[in-house]
Amino acid sequence: MENRILSKIKSDNVNLKESEIRGILYILLNFKGTLNLGELILKTGLPKTTVMEFLDSIKNYLKTSDVNKIQVKEEYKEVFSTLAKKYSFRFCRFTDKDTEKRFKSIQKEYNLSPKREFDQFFATPKTSVQKALVLEHIGMHFAESVALIGDDDLVSVAIALKYPKIKNITVLEIDEDLVKAIQSIAEKYKLPIKVIKYDIRNEIPTFLYRKFDVVLTDPPYTSAGIELFLDRSISLLKPHTDFSGKYILLNYGNSFKSLQKFIEIQRIINNYHLFLEDSVYKFNRYFGAQSIGSASTLYVLKTTPNTRPKEIKYQHIYTYEVMEKENFPYIAQYVFKLLKVPDEVFKSVNFIDKATRAFCKEHKIKIKDLKITKFDKNAYTFTYILESSNLVLHTWADF
Repeated sequence: MENRILSKIKSDNVNLKESEIRGILYILLNFKGTLNLGELILKTGLPKTTVMEFLDSIKNYLKTSDVNKIQVKEEYKEVFSTLAKKYSFRFCRFTDKDTEKRFKSIQKEYNLSPKREFDQFFATPKTSVQKALVLEHIGMHFAESVALIGDDDLVSVAIALKYPKIKNITVLEIDEDLVKAIQSIAEKYKLPIKVIKYDIRNEIPTFLYRKFDVVLTDPPYTSAGIELFLDRSISLLKPHTDFSGKYILLNYGNSFKSLQKFIEIQRIINNYHLFLEDSVYKFNRYFGAQSIGSASTLYVLKTTPNTRPKEIKYQHIYTYEVMEKENFPYIAQYVFKLLKVPDEVFKSVNFIDKATRAFCKEHKIKIKDLKITKFDKNAYTFTYILESSNLVLHTWADF
């Protein structure tokens, strides 16, 4: 019976390795408390669609179809226990419970919310500390100066807590609320963190040019965003003429179903003559960003004597904006044209909004915000900001 069940689950989930299937079953059986969809995505680092497909494939073995209460039926627990096997969905992780405890204590004092206009998804506290611990792994925990381009995960705080010998930690951040929060933390806890309000679309301030040993960054997951953040990171790093190199710790998230995007990342990295010293798949975990498994990959990049900034300029770098480099396959865009729509639909904004919300609810898509723009001849544009994407509706009554 066990082999038959496993074979059926495997045939229904061809994108998953057997070890991953057994690992998910282990989580279902051993999770303490009530397991929901978001928690399962966070633990596995698998895309939301993949996890949903898996749950659908074992729905006959679950107590309910409610994704907020995932439980195995009592009569199948013994069978599943023979199939389940603990599996690490990350290749490696760094831990420091003391630093994590101190970090959590500081973080919860500040009521920060992620802003979609900056493509923000907050990392888990464990991930923020892990990002800091990578410095020791690459021998940069005694660096003279560390820069962070964007720091919505408060990694600068984790670095300062863990490595007090680093006396120069500089954060370049566009979000005014984060700037104030990090400044407040630095002052209150006497941490060597300097925060500068900075828009990456502008050139690096000359007084920061070539001043740092290592740069950490988690850019928007667009081609222009990643290229621009890399370019600015290189501008911040100290020059060198040998192969000792300086480091960029880049983080990028993507579904395993779009491997071409990882290849494009490598192409951008190669174009800057950066050496890919290491990469750790699904190293980071985030709250939200379920379409990419609430996870991202860490790239450990080392500069070479041929690494140079190109001083490029892009104005559109966020996922909700039209990209200058439209051929880059970072964003999956779907366009639907609905023809022969009844006239009464165009006369009711509420009808369109209600129908859209019903569609999103049916597909478990969370709407965070809505903007409606009215044009001539009763034409409207509905812009929905979703939890991990965007949805835009245009109406043309005379089309």
